[in-house]
Amino acid sequence: MQEIAVTRSIVASDALAELIEADYDLNIPISCKLISKMLRTQDNDHYLVRCGEEKCIARVYQLGQHLGRSESDYLYELDWLNFLKGKGLPVSYPLPRRDGGYLGTLHAPEGNRYYALFSFAQGKPVSINNEDQLFAMGAMMAQIHLASNDYSTEYNRRPMDLAFLADEPVDRLKALWSGSKDDKLHIILNSAEEAKVEIEALLKNEEETEDSWGPIGGDFHPYNTHFDEQNRPTFFNFDLCGYGWRAYDIAVFLLNAELMQRSSRLSEAFFAGYYSVRPLSRNEHEAVAPFLTLRRVWLTGTFSTVEGAAGYTFIGPAQID
Repeated sequence: MQEIAVTRSIVASDALAELIEADYDLNIPISCKLISKMLRTQDNDHYLVRCGEEKCIARVYQLGQHLGRSESDYLYELDWLNFLKGKGLPVSYPLPRRDGGYLGTLHAPEGNRYYALFSFAQGKPVSINNEDQLFAMGAMMAQIHLASNDYSTEYNRRPMDLAFLADEPVDRLKALWSGSKDDKLHIILNSAEEAKVEIEALLKNEEETEDSWGPIGGDFHPYNTHFDEQNRPTFFNFDLCGYGWRAYDIAVFLLNAELMQRSSRLSEAFFAGYYSVRPLSRNEHEAVAPFLTLRRVWLTGTFSTVEGAAGYTFIGPAQID
């Protein structure tokens, strides 16, 4: 029987457990349980790994076509997390393999996929109505930004510049809505262009902050941060990290946490925490608003795919001509 191409496979939990046992020095028995939401076709696959009485997380990365990922991109993420761990910052860090590395490969039907194991983040997601936790979120994000000013690496990682955040998502949306006169598309395109112009004016002037650009998390999120019983945070899931603007990192969290739709005291608690460690310049603070727009544009373009495990995108029109 002839083999057929596969877009995306799901690695069997038992098979992944066997691979982990062979590649890592962990307590046994080892078991895996898939915990990803499969309809999120852009996401990686995550497994809860039990090794004896301990727990960790396995991530099986998707093939990198959608975001243009290569091996170096993944190695950058793992190397940066080890750097942050070495600085004493509370992040979920990669676990070492028997061969001394942190990134492995497995042979899936669609091609070779990379995978890694990460320490387990104890606790529960951020409580958005908890001002103390929001203050801690802001302060710790600022600490990560400050510490990362000293980070250097041999690994390349695609930067989150305006081409990545605006131009490419816009091109993807134009292609998807080709021939369409949908007013919603024009609103998105106009908003993206206006935000780009505003950001360029704000971040390239005499008030430019020296460390306004550097390694960032890229997706700080209430569900990517756990607080333990002592109210201490642990950040995890840095798949979207890389070089970018610190103001964009702030905008991402505000949008992910929907803080702009809640009481102002909550966003003020977050900013108070951030400012307690790394005060923003005027132009950085003003750049947060247009970065909120570009984050929406980026998300719309990223989730506008024409094929995948869930079929055509739920954002754009189905291509059935």
